[in-house]
Amino acid sequence: MKRLYNKIMKSLKVAVLAILSIAGSGLFLTSCSDEPLPENYLTFTGEMVSDYLSNRPELYSEFTEILQRSGMYGMMATYGSYTCLAPTNNAIDAYLKQKGLKSIDELTTAECDTISWNHLINNAYFTSDLTDGNIPTPNMNDRFLSFSCDSTATNGNIAYYINMVSKLVIRDDSVENGVVHTLDHVIQPSNAYLPELIEDDPNVSIFVSALTLTGLHNKLYDYIDESYSCGVDSVNKGVYFHRSGEEKLCKYIGTRMKRFTALIEPDSVFKSKGINNLDELKAYAKSVYDQTYPNDANKYDDDWTNEKNPLNRFIAYHLLPYYGAINDFTISESGIDYKTTCSMPNLIDATDWYTTLMPGTIMKMSAPSEGLFINRKGVGKRNIAARGVKVYTPTEMNGIFTNGLNGDTSKKLNQQALNGIYHYIDDILTYDVKTRDVVFNDRIRWNVITMSTEFLNAGVRGVTTHTTGFKQVDGWDFHGHTPKLSLRERGIWMATYSDAIDLIGQFDVTFKLPPVPANTYEIRFAYGAGNDRGVVQIYFGEKDNLQPMGLPIDFRVWGQDPSIGWVADREDDEEANRAIDKAMHNRGYMKDMDSWNQGGSNNLRANNAKYRKILTTQALDPSKEYYLRIKLVIENAEAELPINYFEFCPKSVYAGLKAEDTH
Repeated sequence: MKRLYNKIMKSLKVAVLAILSIAGSGLFLTSCSDEPLPENYLTFTGEMVSDYLSNRPELYSEFTEILQRSGMYGMMATYGSYTCLAPTNNAIDAYLKQKGLKSIDELTTAECDTISWNHLINNAYFTSDLTDGNIPTPNMNDRFLSFSCDSTATNGNIAYYINMVSKLVIRDDSVENGVVHTLDHVIQPSNAYLPELIEDDPNVSIFVSALTLTGLHNKLYDYIDESYSCGVDSVNKGVYFHRSGEEKLCKYIGTRMKRFTALIEPDSVFKSKGINNLDELKAYAKSVYDQTYPNDANKYDDDWTNEKNPLNRFIAYHLLPYYGAINDFTISESGIDYKTTCSMPNLIDATDWYTTLMPGTIMKMSAPSEGLFINRKGVGKRNIAARGVKVYTPTEMNGIFTNGLNGDTSKKLNQQALNGIYHYIDDILTYDVKTRDVVFNDRIRWNVITMSTEFLNAGVRGVTTHTTGFKQVDGWDFHGHTPKLSLRERGIWMATYSDAIDLIGQFDVTFKLPPVPANTYEIRFAYGAGNDRGVVQIYFGEKDNLQPMGLPIDFRVWGQDPSIGWVADREDDEEANRAIDKAMHNRGYMKDMDSWNQGGSNNLRANNAKYRKILTTQALDPSKEYYLRIKLVIENAEAELPINYFEFCPKSVYAGLKAEDTH
């Protein structure tokens, strides 16, 4: 009964959610609405996915046969939690005609496998679970699919699409082992590499010309690291390990992916700023980067492939060595509504930080209610020191793409490449002086999930069903030790943005810290105390000159210990609270932030196991590479260390005229 109740409540949610947001221009939607037709949801027939398809041969007989030939039909008859994106017979016939085939009998077994895998997801997603962006779990072909809606729908009914082409003509049909959505086109993920996919978009010709001239397109062809391997059982079945007093299922990553994100101004954006061709973009880039890097001015102007060339810098700053859908970059992804349940947007925007392909630079991604913005400074609509550049949703992007084709319906937008994704942005993106000196002159709170490209490129941020193990981590040195390392499953718990990694075992790990603008910083390590933790020595510095940061830290010590001095805030005595903060700071500790709650309560600042350890105060230079080493210094094969985030707090904040806030 509980299983049936959950399905009913999930489907009823489809019927009551109706959120329609129209962009100011009126050309496209900013988000998808959920207002289904009654015949399009809420079926409780006791059928499995397999039964649902077989019992409706007039719609699905050809897809059913493809599933049978691939061997996936049997899986759809078993208990589990699946999303089946079922193309109709007409959709299959159109696909066959496109391929020059007369019937599904002419499909090879490999082709049946690919079609099946592209339309199945090992998790159940109703449309009410999804936002404008990627479906959180990749399909069984390990490809992410985008979810968007059609702003031109009539009669108040919104049309929903997979990868902007395949329309959900029937949706949210609940079955015993998941949900079935019916498509009018077969899903055909692109096999083009990212630069090839971008080059095929006629709306971004100016960017493409610069990408090619600088040679940066050549850096976007990596895909799979063939040197990596992991046991099949560890990947498929997973292993159990002891964490925080419980046995947790951990499934390991089987393939190390190299993926990228490109953030691109459409030609229309460039032209609105007076940039009509490549030569004018060259001049614009020079005007910006000669100011940001005055020592390099006029030295590399015609050396287009040089990393210090202004145009090269311009394009490189648009490229990230991570795979990022619009709902990957902060806590804005589907599932639990973290923005209203856990984060406190009245205090701080949901924000993450990323490195770019431009050496020595970083990028800030913020997600106020207005959307996803790059290099924004402010809180929501308040105190906006810099508006930032907006990243368009798939729905908005498709509207801009279609509008730019002037009625040509032969081309369809596909932002998903074999090894990455690209997004349109609404303004010119640069690492200019204001970005460096104003926007980034702020507390930089860096989640560990973006400290290696490994975690986002594996596509496992936001997984709720299990922890995800990593045999290796790209760029991390384990010094010959083999600890268990996993990305925690997503849930409402005591970690900022509900993301953290766990080290378990006799760990000793070194990793590179991200570059930050030149400044003096107080560097802080956010963690949680626990009886299962260890005693750790932390080292910091350049790779060949790592120095110990004080005495070893005992992560088994809780906040009330005199060495830390945590005392709960008093409700009506701000002066006393600030005095406690100062006393803790003098001991090298800080309470955690007050801008994140666990499930709507249990504020991090009020938790005596959550705090920040001040590691060091250092002048940092973005042209240098800095590393952190975390070494367990006691013998304990089961010692646990969760790592949540690091802070780089500039002197203007930690020792400014105005006291640092508690957010």
